[in-house]
Amino acid sequence: MKRAVPVLSVLALGGVLLLSGCQSNSQRCVNGKCHVTVNGAGQTVEVNDVDVTVSQISDQGMTVSAGGSAPATIATGQGAQVGPVSIRVTSIEGQKVKFDLR
Repeated sequence: MKRAVPVLSVLALGGVLLLSGCQSNSQRCVNGKCHVTVNGAGQTVEVNDVDVTVSQISDQGMTVSAGGSAPATIATGQGAQVGPVSIRVTSIEGQKVKFDLR
């Protein structure tokens, strides 16, 4: 019975990695301005201590909320104040969106 626990742990970890494999994000912040990349909608990322939720990504733009704000749709090349932060979408490629956040 002692062997069952490690095997189950490895299987559970493998399932989590498999489920999360389609979504990823990265960010780089300098002097309060962050460059963020999110691959896959339905993610919440913490940027400068603010929870930013990307709920939809399409060719028309991304739908995002920040700090508990109402969702806003921002087109590529456009910017908007979303809750406590300012967001400008710089590019969208399929389900990958890049944006700047202040």
